[in-house]
Amino acid sequence: MHRRLGNIRLITFDLYDTLYTPCEPVEKTYAEPLLRQGIHVDKQRLQQGIVHAMKHMRGYYPNYGYGLMSSREWWRQVVDMTWGSIGISKTTLGHNRMLTAREELIDRFNTAKGYRMFDEVPKVLKYLQQRGITCGVISNMDEAGEKVLCDFGIRSYFDFVLKSVTVGIEKPDPRIFDMALNAVGIPAYDTLHVGDSEEMDYHPARRAGMESRIVYRHHDAEDLVAKRPEKYITSLESLTDIV
Repeated sequence: MHRRLGNIRLITFDLYDTLYTPCEPVEKTYAEPLLRQGIHVDKQRLQQGIVHAMKHMRGYYPNYGYGLMSSREWWRQVVDMTWGSIGISKTTLGHNRMLTAREELIDRFNTAKGYRMFDEVPKVLKYLQQRGITCGVISNMDEAGEKVLCDFGIRSYFDFVLKSVTVGIEKPDPRIFDMALNAVGIPAYDTLHVGDSEEMDYHPARRAGMESRIVYRHHDAEDLVAKRPEKYITSLESLTDIV
């Protein structure tokens, strides 16, 4: 049973895998533009290529290339590196076909077309609004994240959207949580942060003095929540029992 937190005046959310998630396996989405060009690929190798490309780019050009390149150029390099890992390049595909396929893929993830919103999200946000609780977003994301919120019709529920690529700081740096608190003038002890990661959400929010919960949607979720209800929830709908 979840402990009710009667003092909460601000709830901040992560985006990816908290409010929405890819509508299909990412490797399938990466393969679709190539399929439209008549090229069939091994999705397992493609998935491995995505992991490698993201690790490389995050290591050498963190926070979507903040201060070094545009976020779109960052994603172009991710796509080029990913497709290159399975032998797809401007040489093999052709310059114009490669550019068309790449931009089509990036555009898909820049809108709600690439994602599905978790079913309970609108209902929970409306409940929090009716309760008079301020809501915001703290997320490691580029400019597209806010557009996805607009596409899903839920941007208006949030008083602020703190994008790492705009402020130049990424979670788990606690300063990004402090920025959110300062933006609305609400002390940390009256706030709750919800995300899907211990490393990026739960622990840094706690270090900032906030309450925090991990939304855990996996097959063993019920057992885990039963053991640690002060840390885990299975759905954002549990927030209606907490605040």
